[in-house]
Amino acid sequence: MKKNTYQKSHFIRELGVTAGVSQVKIRLILDTLKAIACREAKNDGFTIPGLCRLDVIHRKARKVRNPQSGQTLIIGEHDSLRVRILKRVRNEVTPPPEMLIQEAPIITPEMEDFSQAVSFRCKGCNQEIEAPLSTAGMTAECPNCQGAIVVPDASEPGTLHGEPLPPTLEAQAAEKVQEVISDVQHQVDGQPPEKGRTIRIDLAALGVESRVQEKVSEKRALSFFCRNCRQEIEAPIEMAGSTAECPACGASFSIPFFSDAGTIYAVEADADKAGSDKMKAMKSRTIRIEVPDDI
Repeated sequence: MKKNTYQKSHFIRELGVTAGVSQVKIRLILDTLKAIACREAKNDGFTIPGLCRLDVIHRKARKVRNPQSGQTLIIGEHDSLRVRILKRVRNEVTPPPEMLIQEAPIITPEMEDFSQAVSFRCKGCNQEIEAPLSTAGMTAECPNCQGAIVVPDASEPGTLHGEPLPPTLEAQAAEKVQEVISDVQHQVDGQPPEKGRTIRIDLAALGVESRVQEKVSEKRALSFFCRNCRQEIEAPIEMAGSTAECPACGASFSIPFFSDAGTIYAVEADADKAGSDKMKAMKSRTIRIEVPDDI
């Protein structure tokens, strides 16, 4: 059952009974207190003894939003009454919780010495953590997930100071994958792939057909690598600037105006340094393409 609200009449009756004064006089006292509080609050403020303080503050113009209609309203500058409950009254009505005081551990120089350390993983987030050996057995907070951790007296295997884990099939497979990625990276950095020959460009993919099958002079040809799969390709110099597809991977590219470094015609330009044996080996892997009619 809901408790009855404590009304003004109850308040006046209780004051009268306690002070031995009639209710008429109690009402007169309350009305006089109200008049004094309103008058003094406009000046320098007024404190109702043992209860609260009233004062007037000036508020600047500000924008507000009606939560029901969503309309934005502007409230102009105005004076506003501020009521501040005294601290002792607030603490009596709503007592603050007891403060839990814990003594902080004294950090000695030995505790900060990481020359002898242990490493382990947090049970909550699996984050690897390093701690001095002198803190073994202490409870701390994980710097990653803020969960509770206990510093062990020995390092866990597979961590910084622990024993290495035995190789597994998964680790071996990951190592092989890393080796393949490393080889591909070397090729992207400029090392040509070791292939037996270059691949002819598909002229049909360019939308043209050749009517005359003639050999192209070696001085009128370009050699370059596909930017996608690093396949070495040879094309007539007349096709420089046109778009084609790689015969190996099908990627679209633009034929350059100069031969790439490390390809047959780039080496041939400096044949004296390359050597005749190397030039013969490179020419044996190259296949020329014919010039289309419309070039």
